Amino acid sequence: MYGKLMAECIKGQAERFDLLARVKHLPFPGGVARTPMLVAAMLFYRIRDALS
Repeated sequence: MYGKLMAECIKGQAERFDLLARVKHLPFPGGVARTPMLVAAMLFYRIRDALS
């Protein structure tokens, strides 16, 4: 879906992308441990992608 939105933006049709930009995103949970947890999650998924 995001790939299609980006392709539309490149073509100059950014209406749907602008709509998506207005959606509020929740912050990554974790408080003080937020950054280490986020790094660990990214590493986990990088390893998982490399193994598949």
